[in-house]
Amino acid sequence: MATREELQNLARIVEVTKASFDEVEKQIIKVVEVINEHDITLSTLNELVKVAAKGSASAHLSIGSGVTLPYKHEGPQEGLAMIDLGSGIFGEKPWGQAIEIIQQRKDDIVLLRDELQTQAQALEVKIGEAAEQFNQMAIALKSAPNQNKLSLNPTNDQDKTPVLDEGGKRRGGMFGNELTLDD
Repeated sequence: MATREELQNLARIVEVTKASFDEVEKQIIKVVEVINEHDITLSTLNELVKVAAKGSASAHLSIGSGVTLPYKHEGPQEGLAMIDLGSGIFGEKPWGQAIEIIQQRKDDIVLLRDELQTQAQALEVKIGEAAEQFNQMAIALKSAPNQNKLSLNPTNDQDKTPVLDEGGKRRGGMFGNELTLDD
């Protein structure tokens, strides 16, 4: 038979797991944004390589605040791109090498996203199982005849005073004596 304390502990587990799930979901959203940025970069570089093979390439480069710079590349050879090589170090690389570097980064980030999605699915299952267990325990506790309630004449194994929290007040739920996931 489940006690009120066990039920409250299980409710805390559900809430902590929900918070973890929400955090993983936020991380997934951020990672997907980075993947989308890499897709745009790869698309732009691939298009520049394709157009440059015809003899020249031009583009408008946005530098922010509504300002765009015209870019023109002459000749069939690949142009150079400044690329972050890590740790704040930038280097000039031909477009083809920049594409390879960006594609490898994107592949690594996709693996991270997949790991986060696996974590989110596991947390979702854990939340569902814990919530179901909570509901079953709450029903069992509610249907039990007068168990875990204070009687007017305490027996030897019951305390004569109600359980007090650290502040000296009796702990109760928000909705009277009904148990909720917040208890």
